Amino acid sequence: MPETELSSVFREEETLARFAKTIAEQPLDVLEAKDLHQEYGRLSASYNHLLRQMMAMTRISDVSQTKLFRLQTELKAALSESKGANTRKTELLSVVAHDLKSPIATILAIVKLMELGDITPNEFPEAAGSIRETAERMIHLIDSLLASSALEMGKMNTDKKKQLFMPVLERVVKENRVRAAEKGQKIHLIVPEVSDGSFAPQLFFDANLLHQVLENLASNAVKYSPPGTEITVRVEETPDKMLRVSMQDQGQGLTDEDKSKLFGYFQRLSATPTGGESSHGVGLAITKRIIDLHEGTIWVESEYGNGATFIVELPLQHVV
Repeated sequence: MPETELSSVFREEETLARFAKTIAEQPLDVLEAKDLHQEYGRLSASYNHLLRQMMAMTRISDVSQTKLFRLQTELKAALSESKGANTRKTELLSVVAHDLKSPIATILAIVKLMELGDITPNEFPEAAGSIRETAERMIHLIDSLLASSALEMGKMNTDKKKQLFMPVLERVVKENRVRAAEKGQKIHLIVPEVSDGSFAPQLFFDANLLHQVLENLASNAVKYSPPGTEITVRVEETPDKMLRVSMQDQGQGLTDEDKSKLFGYFQRLSATPTGGESSHGVGLAITKRIIDLHEGTIWVESEYGNGATFIVELPLQHVV
């Protein structure tokens, strides 16, 4: 409470006390009715003014307490967010130390064998291929970590515009069919039959970011499915004007515990890659946040031991 406001109240209180004392010290039979009425009027006015000042102080106090409560709430939230950021930073360092150390060691081992002459010139192409694949895994991990950092800080740049969706999905399916074939797997793309023969839904989206989402889901289906199994990608429009994309695999499925932490950063699930592929626990977290940026939803339907179906829904943009 500012001192000037307190001083004003104290002055009114002194005035009120002085008027009351003046009236109290004078016998009523000495005062004329006119004077008595005037004194009581002054006393009443002073009392009312003091009351207004006290009420104003109370209102100011209530506002101050409300502001203080809001500031305390914001401070607690900021402290909690800071604690969470520090935890994620520690996890990030752990992931980097673990997931980058192994491929770097692999590259150094190959280079050392080449230096010692244990790899013949005829084996150089195979060795170079191993180095390239290992380096690509490292770059993919670093890119994922940078993307997750940008999303967490709200600095992810997007280039969303109204465009056709199927070319992006078809490209992802085509790319992953090559990887699936290496494990004896097949990927089926199922789209609705339409009268003009072409299913061409339009969405308002960033093509690069949604490619990243679909690529992550498709590559996970290949990664966690046994050799010789099938993966089904299905696209359909829902009655509430959403485009639904589902990716169903015949892999290991997810436990209830897996589902509870599925879209968190650096989570290790019970399922393991079936072909020795790497996994760093960042992809699905990024996927969820990119879908959120597009005002969509993502969830999984799975029974442990019976595969998993990841489902994404995004708002359609119909031609008018």
